[in-house]
Amino acid sequence: TPQAPDGASYAEKLERGEGLLDWTYPAEELERRQRAFTTWPGAWLNYQGQRIKILAMEVTIGEGAPGEVLDDRLLIACGKGAVRLTRVQRAGKAPMTAEEFLRGFAVPKGAELL
Repeated sequence: TPQAPDGASYAEKLERGEGLLDWTYPAEELERRQRAFTTWPGAWLNYQGQRIKILAMEVTIGEGAPGEVLDDRLLIACGKGAVRLTRVQRAGKAPMTAEEFLRGFAVPKGAELL
């Protein structure tokens, strides 16, 4: 069924760079963006020159500078609130839980994520 022209709006084409998470956004918005970008372009961050794809996260309570790692279990401060990364994937690696990821790739408390 064709869509009625009233109330219709044009959605711009997504670009790969839109998947880079901006930690100044509120935690709820980042979690929604991660879910929206699951298939393409994917939500991701840069840390120590590596792209880390975020496959799942949960909104939680936390306070700090946007992008600051607040604990040793990937709790990350946002513009408002915080998110805990629960499932991630490094380039060329299989998806893994945050716990599995941290066993082989240290992200210390106080680190800043881009």
